Order: sequence, then structure tokens, then C-alpha cells
Amino acid sequence: MSAQPQLLTLLLLTADTVTAERLVERLRSAGLAARALITARSDRLNDLLARRAFDIILWWRQDDDRDLEEAIRCRGERAAEIPLIIIVGDEPSPADVLAAENFGARGLIARGKDEQLAWTIRLEAADLRRRRRSQELAVRLEQAERRARELVDRSSTAIAFVQQGLHLYANGAYLSLLGYATLDAIQAIPVLDLIDPRHRDGVRELLQSAEQAGQTEPREMTTHLRCGRGKALESRLSAAQAMFDDEPCLRLILEPFPERGARGTGDGGDTSGTGAAARAGLFDEIEARLGSDRSVPLPFAVFFIRLKRHSEILRDLGLTHGLDVVDSFGPVLTAVASQARVLTRISDDGFAIVVDGLDEKEAETLGEHIRQHARLPQRIATPGRIEPDCDIGYYLVKGRAAAAEDILNAAHRLCVYSGASPADCAAGMQTPTSLAARTKQSAVDGDSEVADKIATALGNEQFKLVYQPIISLMGDNRENYSVLVRLLDEQGELLEAKDFIGPAIRHGLIEEIDKWAIRAAIGVLAEQRQAGHNLRFFINLAEDSFRNPGIILHICDCLRELDVRGNWLAFQFQEELVAENLASLGKLVDALRQIKCRVAINRFGATNRSESILQALPVDFVVLKPDYARGLADDPVKQQLLMAIANLAREFNVKSVVTGVEDARALTVLWTAGVDYVQGNFLQRPSPTLDIQP
Repeated sequence: MSAQPQLLTLLLLTADTVTAERLVERLRSAGLAARALITARSDRLNDLLARRAFDIILWWRQDDDRDLEEAIRCRGERAAEIPLIIIVGDEPSPADVLAAENFGARGLIARGKDEQLAWTIRLEAADLRRRRRSQELAVRLEQAERRARELVDRSSTAIAFVQQGLHLYANGAYLSLLGYATLDAIQAIPVLDLIDPRHRDGVRELLQSAEQAGQTEPREMTTHLRCGRGKALESRLSAAQAMFDDEPCLRLILEPFPERGARGTGDGGDTSGTGAAARAGLFDEIEARLGSDRSVPLPFAVFFIRLKRHSEILRDLGLTHGLDVVDSFGPVLTAVASQARVLTRISDDGFAIVVDGLDEKEAETLGEHIRQHARLPQRIATPGRIEPDCDIGYYLVKGRAAAAEDILNAAHRLCVYSGASPADCAAGMQTPTSLAARTKQSAVDGDSEVADKIATALGNEQFKLVYQPIISLMGDNRENYSVLVRLLDEQGELLEAKDFIGPAIRHGLIEEIDKWAIRAAIGVLAEQRQAGHNLRFFINLAEDSFRNPGIILHICDCLRELDVRGNWLAFQFQEELVAENLASLGKLVDALRQIKCRVAINRFGATNRSESILQALPVDFVVLKPDYARGLADDPVKQQLLMAIANLAREFNVKSVVTGVEDARALTVLWTAGVDYVQGNFLQRPSPTLDIQP
């Protein structure tokens, strides 16, 4: 849909209103959308220019216009930016040209040359739009730079900007890491002086290669730094071109490696410490095994081992003796799980270990081995007892990893829900922790064929978007649409998501589909917004997509490139995935809210953790699974449940959306329950075109 011509607001300075009105009509006939204010009063000029936004000033100059000449000459700086075109009675004389220059005019035209005047107005209008756009972009750039500086200052990552080997600026994390109290203390220190002498040549080459023209990707290496406290620090150093205070420079990022001696390992480290520091150490170990995009180069397993009867041991043996017995379990685990790379005491009765290079069968075997052979001292064991002394659950990390907190939570949850018998325990250990994981368990017939179609479609624009309206029951004047992806098959038919999403996940293609859908939807949204339509699109993100930190950069790039605002989009996450990825999603949701995007939980009510999710994540919408709308009018129990969910959403200031609406009778129930929005085939089926009301 094409945008309407931009309207020009003209200020016509003349006493001949008939001539002025005829000129406006001729401009409109020539295709220029124009409206005009006509006046010849010099005493009104400054007031008009201060109160009204004009695009062009046309002045029919007369020899007796002394007062008007003085008013134009003295117009303010803001008004001087408005193009001034002077119209004279005859062909412009040298005196007219000189006067026009003194008045700051951008055009001088003889009366009656309307075609030349229209051409000049068109040129000046285009130039004015470019200048205003440039000014707007300059303001936005300044705001973006200010926000970027604020993000750098608040970041927990050590970041500095250097020029010609000297520090221009460093954030608090950088100063704290290197042991300097203030920026002044480090500004006079060359970067290379902070590097271990053995690594200076390599760092010098790194900085020089990062400064090369055309270099866009960051350069990085592992090096050793010398802190202000004299302590050696092993860190990953990355350098990339940047701008700071309009000066070209390099941005340095330091990512320190975990100190191996700070926590227990499979080589016999101390596991007596518990709490936040122990968890942080474990999280560092997990993160060190992941790529920058959270890919997993080498699969590894995180085990959570929970000591049974912890409180009974302390009660029966007494506090001090009981603690000694519990503490002795760490060395026992170290001996039993000799291949463990990391062993950490997480809580009073909980231990975590990390083992590299395991597959599913090997992880299961190791888990059962630990369960059967990690025994407390025999002096507290009941004679003849064969019950294991610990419960165990593990999570195998491969493909794309969630946040370290989510991985540990998954292992802990599988430990908690594992049964007492070996069979039950094994089943508990093997249970995947997300929809994506379950979908990836095994391929099905035809997977490869569908995956090939998907790969071909991504390269040939054979994916299509379809839209289903989300209708407000509470008078919202914004038009909301759920954006769905369809695959165009060989017969030109649109395949629904259920026909290709499973193979896409199993073959690692779902991220590319999501990225295509985001860019395509934002492009359509830009066109519709330019045409004056007040829309918001709801877009789903799969688990592999939101686990990749790069997805927020892709969203920001699309918004910036297509000039779309974040609050025109709502990103949806399935509740089953949210419950298992709270830490990963928490970071993404924070980033989305910084760029004003809305957040929705899809298939809300599918788990028993709905209220906990609303407590943990700041969301804007909950989209209920379609089951709630089926047979709603004849099911009082379901009506009560729906009302409870709608009330829960209102308590958290969250809007509710009911999907799957298939009959008119359900609408009355939904309105009575206080539901905010509805969606379903009864209202409108998904369509490749947007049927937007004018």
C-alpha cells in the first residue's frame, strides 16, 4: 500500500489573496499536496512563525513593503531554516538578486512563472525533508550514544576505549577488575603496560589488526594482565573499532577466566564452601564451555547430587558430628566420580559436578554409578540397608545451551523428581527439560525431506506470513495481529507450522526461520505504519532462538534499518519453555523492554507454574492455550478456571488473550470473565493479507 503524499504547509506573504489562492490550486493540480496561510501583515509574521510549523515561505515582494522587509530580515534563527522564495514583478534584476541574497532566500522567481515556481517548491520541499531527517537522525544518534555510554557504565563486563595505546575511558567493571580506583589513575597508563611482557607482541599485533581499515569483526586472544594490585589475571581480550566522543578508537573487552583454585574440582578441591560464591564458580565453569552464541562445542553433563536424610543425620548424630559426616561426602564423591572436571558444594545437602564429553548413555551410566557407590560412612548406616544415600539428576548440555542457572535448575529438578528405585531414577534423569529437547529426541520419517524444503525456502523466499487479528473486548483502538509462518510447497499450497516446525527444530533451522519472520514482519509493519495504521504484531520465538544472545541484536538491526519502534511488537514465548529457561529469558526480556518491545507468554496455563512465571518475569500479555475456549459456554468448571486466570493476570497488570474461539456463545462468557482480547477462526481465519479497517 503506497503512502499518502506529504502535505506542505505554505506561508504566503501577499495582499493579493486571489493570486495566492490560484497559485495553491495550481500547485495541487501539479501533484503537490499543499495548504496555505495568506497574510500581508508584518506585525503578525513573528507570531505566526513562532506558533505554526511552516515548510516554505513565499513572498510577493513590493517596493513599498518596508515593514514586511524588516520583519523578514529580523525573523528568528528557527524561522531562518524555512526556505524563503521571493516572487518579483518582472525578470529579476541584479538588485533583486542582491536583495534576495541578503534576505537568505533560496529562490527568486518572476511573477507568472508558475511552472518554475512549482519546480522550485518541489526541490526545496525535498531538501527540507532531507535536512529535517538529518537533524532528527543527529538527535537520535546523540541519544543512542548517550544510552550506549549509560549501558557501558552499568555493564558488569569490563569495557574500555583506547586511542593510540592510551585509555580514553573505562567503565567501573574494567577499573575494578584491574584494581584501579578512578579513571584518572589508569588514563596515563599505556595498555601494553598492563600486559604480561611475554604477551605484549601478540597484543600489539592484535590492536594493530583491529585498527586496519575495513576491519569489522572483533579480534580476540587469551592473554595475562598485571593488575594494579600486582596480581596476575588470565583473560580473553577482544578489540574492535569504535567511536568515543566523535573520536575513532578501539573498544577493549576483558573476560577473565575463572580462577581454578577458587572452588572444588575432581582433582580433590575443597567442597566445604557453599552459597552464592560456590554457585557463581559453577556458573563460570559452565559458561567457559560455551561459545559466544551459546553453542556447545563439546557436550558435557551437569549432575546434581542431593544427600538423603540430611536433617535426620544432624538430629541423630548431633550438629557437630553430623556436619562432619555430611562434609565427608564431598571427598567420597570426588573418589567415585573421578572423571568429574568440577565438583562444587551448592547447598547444605546438595553437590554439583560437571563432566565433559559424555553422551546420553554414558551420562546415565555415570549417574547410576554415583548413586550406587557414593556412600556415607558405614557407622551411621542401618544394618542390612541397601537404599542409596543420595538422589541424582543430570542434564546433558549439547547443541545450544540455556543460561547456566537454567542448566543447574534442570539438573536439580530431575534430581528432586527422581524416584527411589533405580528404574525410576534413570527415567527421571533422562527426562528432557523443554519442548525443544523433547522434539529433538529422535527424527521421524520424512524429516530430511522437509528439512531440505525448509533450506530451499529460506534461500528462495518461499516462506509466507499470515495474520490473524487479536480483537479487543475492552475498546483498545490499536489493531493487534498474531503473525504466523507458512511454507509454500511445490503445489503453491501453504503448509501450516505443525507440518514443518518439528523437522526445523531437529535439523537446527528454526533460528533462521525466526530471523526471517522477524525481518519480514517488521518490514510489513513499517509499510502499514507509514500508511497511518495503528498496528501491533505478535511474533513467536522458539527456544533455540531465544537461547542465542544474538537474537536481540538481530531485532535491533531490523528495527533500526526499517525505522520501526519497539512498542509496535510483542514477542511471545511458550509457557512450557519459559518455565525451564527463566534465567535465559530473564536476560532477553530485560533487553526487549529496554528497546520498548512488549512481551507475551503463549499457551498460558499449560503448566502449574503460571503464577510463578508472572512473579519472575515482567510481561505484558498472557495468551491462553486454545483448550480454554473449547466448549466454554457449556462448561461451568472451565468458566470458573478461566475467570481465575483472567483475575490473576489483572493482579499483575497483564492483559489476557484467549485463543481458539470457535463460536459466538463463548464471546459472552469471555467478556463476562473480564478477558481483554480474543482470537480464533470464528472471528477470522489466518490470512496472507491484512484486512485493516480505514
